[in-house]
Amino acid sequence: MANRGGNAGASPRAALRFVNVARHRKSEAPRRGLCFAVLCAAMFLNLALAFLHARGLPASTRLVIVAQVIVTALALPAFTSPRAKLERQTVMALCLIALSLVGTNIANPFNPKTIYDTLLIPIYIILGMAAGSVRTKWMHGLLLFVLATTLMEAFFPALYVRLFDPAAYFSATREWIANQDPNASTDAGFYAGAFRAGGSQFGFADHRLSGAFMEPLSLGYFSALMSIYYAGIYRGPTLVRAGAIIICMGLALAADSRAGMILIVLISLFLLLRIRAYSFMLWLIGPMVIVAAYIVYTTHFGDFYRDTVSRLEITFGALDRTSVREMLLGAVPLDRVGDSGVIYMLRCVGLLGMPVAIWFYSGIFTRWHRVNTGILTMVTVYLTFTLMFGGATLSIKTASLMGYLVGLAGRPRDRDVTSARRIMVTAPRAISPSSQYPPSRLRPYR
Repeated sequence: MANRGGNAGASPRAALRFVNVARHRKSEAPRRGLCFAVLCAAMFLNLALAFLHARGLPASTRLVIVAQVIVTALALPAFTSPRAKLERQTVMALCLIALSLVGTNIANPFNPKTIYDTLLIPIYIILGMAAGSVRTKWMHGLLLFVLATTLMEAFFPALYVRLFDPAAYFSATREWIANQDPNASTDAGFYAGAFRAGGSQFGFADHRLSGAFMEPLSLGYFSALMSIYYAGIYRGPTLVRAGAIIICMGLALAADSRAGMILIVLISLFLLLRIRAYSFMLWLIGPMVIVAAYIVYTTHFGDFYRDTVSRLEITFGALDRTSVREMLLGAVPLDRVGDSGVIYMLRCVGLLGMPVAIWFYSGIFTRWHRVNTGILTMVTVYLTFTLMFGGATLSIKTASLMGYLVGLAGRPRDRDVTSARRIMVTAPRAISPSSQYPPSRLRPYR
């Protein structure tokens, strides 16, 4: 007679399958923890170096470069993970990017920094793929840590400067800051751009807050990326999701980051309303964002956009002065590459390699079939939008987080043990392919 108790429908095969999944979960926990630890080391490397510099450790550009290379190298073992198995289209895209890097460095003076900056995001995408999933409390802790440092800067600025002294650290490690004349920001011990020249639009502190990133632009970009996680990847209570997104908005306001605030609103509406995104949108959304920015640049909508137009002029003005041949070879004006991510990417991979790199950064070549296309669509919007306002998008502080989230979103989400138990006991045949291991049995997107 069939068992009519709480375990109705269970079978020895289902029980064995559940035991295997539970064991796999336990064995996977250290791997996920190591991947997340490598991510945090990359994001807060500069904060740690600034803390040590404020304690008397000498800092220099060479020290920062060596430290970043070492921290990035810690993510390379992720390439050996079964979960990070590279499919054919992924390898082909990486080869195209590598060939573009070789071409631009042959046509122009060799610059190893272009190689590092171009391959940084792909490395952390693979790290996210190897992790497979991330524990919710870790992401909560990440957000709360950044919030705590931002509140410290807002209410106890003297303590913040005494602990990290951003002005002294960036003067010692960034040549372009060291060559500038002292201003109100550096005199106060903050990053050189802490006080906006044209005045803050909606910042609520006496200066643009930077928190754990020590410069406001990265804080705004971090807030936008975390909104992608909470609006699209997070599967917890609605109140927690709403509270986290509100914190992200507050951080963007504290940084006086208009780009970050616009992105958070757009990302939250798109992902929370579950607007359907088709696969072809991933290929088209980047060019559409650039066209929309060019319209804003040419039409000059009012005085509010004056500063925005001046920032866009760095990108589009430089493109107007560059021939197609020069863009193909990456021979762009080097005096503005630090102020425009688009110009810098042209220098790195040229005109033909740049769309391939952006598509790779957005997860098009690493995503699997039937994953949430809306998340990757918003990543594409974030990436393309922020590249037109500076090169901070490619900084290890936020590029590592973006790559990690793309790697997570491009793979089927791991189930937790509780959900696995419920499915195993009540409906052994109802388990979706995304809960089976190894993931190589799933069909990749082609």
